[in-house]
Amino acid sequence: MTCFPLVFSCGYHYLCSLRFESILMSENAKQHTLKGLFWNAVDRFGNQLVTTIVGIITARVLDPSDFGVVGVLLIFSTISTAFVDSGLATSLVRAPQVQERDYSTMFVFNLVVSCVLYGILFLAAPAIERFNEIPGLALYARVMFLQLIVHAFGIVQYVKLLKSFSFKATARINVFAIIFSGIVVVSLAVTGFGVWALLLQPVLYSLSRTVLLWVWGNWHLDLRFSKRSFDRHLSFSLSFMVGSMLSKVFSPMYYSFIGKHFTTDLTGLYYQANKWGETPNLLLSSIVQGTTLSTLAPIQHDFPRFLNACRKSIRSLAFVLFPVSICAVAVAEPAFVFFLGQKWHSSVIYFQILCFAGIFISLADMNVNFLNIKGRSKLTLWLEVFKIALAALVLWLTYKQGVIYIVYGQLGIRLVFFFLSGFLSGRVYGLTTGLQLRDIFPAFLLSAAAFLVAAAVVRLFPDMGNLPTVLMQGLLFVVVYIGGSHLFKNEIWLELLALAKTKIGKK
Repeated sequence: MTCFPLVFSCGYHYLCSLRFESILMSENAKQHTLKGLFWNAVDRFGNQLVTTIVGIITARVLDPSDFGVVGVLLIFSTISTAFVDSGLATSLVRAPQVQERDYSTMFVFNLVVSCVLYGILFLAAPAIERFNEIPGLALYARVMFLQLIVHAFGIVQYVKLLKSFSFKATARINVFAIIFSGIVVVSLAVTGFGVWALLLQPVLYSLSRTVLLWVWGNWHLDLRFSKRSFDRHLSFSLSFMVGSMLSKVFSPMYYSFIGKHFTTDLTGLYYQANKWGETPNLLLSSIVQGTTLSTLAPIQHDFPRFLNACRKSIRSLAFVLFPVSICAVAVAEPAFVFFLGQKWHSSVIYFQILCFAGIFISLADMNVNFLNIKGRSKLTLWLEVFKIALAALVLWLTYKQGVIYIVYGQLGIRLVFFFLSGFLSGRVYGLTTGLQLRDIFPAFLLSAAAFLVAAAVVRLFPDMGNLPTVLMQGLLFVVVYIGGSHLFKNEIWLELLALAKTKIGKK
């Protein structure tokens, strides 16, 4: 939560960089975007806070093999969810004008696709169990995959709320849903339900979220399907759907592969490391990306302003992303042992590598987001195809050497993906890899200096307890990073101070 003002400041100065003209010139438009950023941050941080608490409790109560079971099934769930989402939702959000027939068409399509996919997975469940050689996996899969149908019922309501700038409502819905599902999951875990606690979590979250969306949403059930409406959104949504599916399958692909070739315990260790390693990167990038679609779409044809806004977004994200991720690497070992328990100690090295690698996938995803805003969904599709093909090749080359080599392979893949996405961004709208490296370098340099200071604590005080070590390292890291930002007059830090002074002055 201490990162919240930094994140909000990033969005604020990014917003100011657009120099609102034409449609963005009104104060109303500014307020919509600022409120969207604020409530998007509340949504993400609220979800992450609850998820962290639930994750710590379940990690201490359940065994690594329980998490390994969920990791094995995650690839099927992720691919299916991408099909259900289908890209129509994003197409509707970015469309300047949407009719009621568009919403009803999306609802019917999503519902039919979810039912068909669940039927296929229901019948395939025994084969999934035989392939992975995990007793009871068929029943686990059939229950966990119910979330697909439940999720489909709420997509239209969510899009309608986004189109009406109801950011506060969507944040409340998401936070309430994660709290409810979290309470039930923790109750199941501590009362001895084992792996069922983890399997029911996505189902309960989707169910509670969908119910709340229908309570607070303003779309009324309509089962009309318009082929004309569907065809109008198909070109963008099809490429986006396939690209999104390939992007989302990247991590679950490793769960399934490791689950097949290694033990469920080792799969569980990797699952925890990857889950926590992706957290800071996905959390912070999603907050910024959550508002760029609606904010940048109106100026996508104004080349100078669009480029300036994209660079501002990259600098904003890097200013928070680098210190949060690298600080997590610094405190990883004592934090894992203290919060999750000694049984997860072997996850630490995986976590540290994946946490650092996540920085570059987040920056690359920002490039992909910008390309999608420019309407280049087919280009981003081929980018995702290349990433998956490269991942498959690297996985095949590294798995015989062990999980640690697989993880290092992921780091290499994400670096390549970042540079390639930067190259394409440079070709399409001028945001070259060189410009991006120049924009992120100050944050990287300050974070590296703070890391060295924090790492020195362990060497100077080796007998300090786990919690004191985490607190001391974290405090020193923040002091060095913020102090360095102030000393070298970092642009984003100065804007944060200016924003704080303005807010205090108004009070």
